[in-house]
Amino acid sequence: MRVLTVTNMWPSAERPHWGAFVRSQVESLVAAGVENTLYEIPGWRGTGHYVRALRELPRIARDCGAELVHAHYGLSGAAALAVPLPRVVSFCGDDLLGRPDAHGTLSWKSRALIPVSVHAARRADAVIVKSEEMRRAIRGIPDVHVIPNGVDLQRFKPRPREEARRAMGWRESGQVLLFPADPAEPRKNFPLAQAVERALVARGFDVRLEHLYRQPQERIAIAMSAADVLLLPSFHEGSPNAVKEALACDLPVVAAAVGDCMERLAGVMPSAIAARTPEAFTAATAAVLEANTRSNGRAIVSELSLERVAQRVLAVYAQALARGRRAA
Repeated sequence: MRVLTVTNMWPSAERPHWGAFVRSQVESLVAAGVENTLYEIPGWRGTGHYVRALRELPRIARDCGAELVHAHYGLSGAAALAVPLPRVVSFCGDDLLGRPDAHGTLSWKSRALIPVSVHAARRADAVIVKSEEMRRAIRGIPDVHVIPNGVDLQRFKPRPREEARRAMGWRESGQVLLFPADPAEPRKNFPLAQAVERALVARGFDVRLEHLYRQPQERIAIAMSAADVLLLPSFHEGSPNAVKEALACDLPVVAAAVGDCMERLAGVMPSAIAARTPEAFTAATAAVLEANTRSNGRAIVSELSLERVAQRVLAVYAQALARGRRAA
């Protein structure tokens, strides 16, 4: 099968974290036999690149002999409408749900994106979303598949904590709370993670808060073995990759009830879903730290290995191709 992948997210030396999950999925599909051509839209540099994509994509599709287009993110899906081939659109979260600030107010830019994404979903032959919450956002559209991003179990795996801390340059004593996001991003709620750290220190815990952002996956994987608990106090998520990656490293997680966190953490011990308050988050984190053990997360998240998710995506491709042929 020859597939044209259209995405506005792809890792680079400048942004090693950007779209790492898209690259992982593409690589797993290639390993499963897909012949892939990548078209990257550098939309973060300006919206004019989407207009350029509208002009260029039909030619690119013809030149590579694509049978199907798979677009990642709502704006990429809108650009892919220019290609007269069966289309699959994968939505990532804020393209359908919006991007709220710390007060829960959606930015005007993210509000404007939602109808564009819904239009792309209605014109697609199949739609992939990461969570049931996202599926509900486009209720009434047929052929919507809930497929979370896969996890690279070869990269994200448990390592000895002391070895991982040396690799990170962290001191070996004490316990580490890991915040896996940009502290300056309001929806990630870094102030609550800081409040948890202060409260735990006041209780006598030898604990410190570390955060990682704009880092290659290799370093993130090491940090997840070096830490003692992952904190995800976000106001809003789709299907946070950091939670699945932490589970693959057997790192306990304390998360707010956002995205698919409740589903992902079901049966994971020790870990917790906590109310988004300093008291509740601190109590849940203290209980995890007192357990002083790794979780059973890897056994639970193994169903989302890259290989298994690739097979689910291939089934969606087959369905989209069949629907496209019927429409023709």
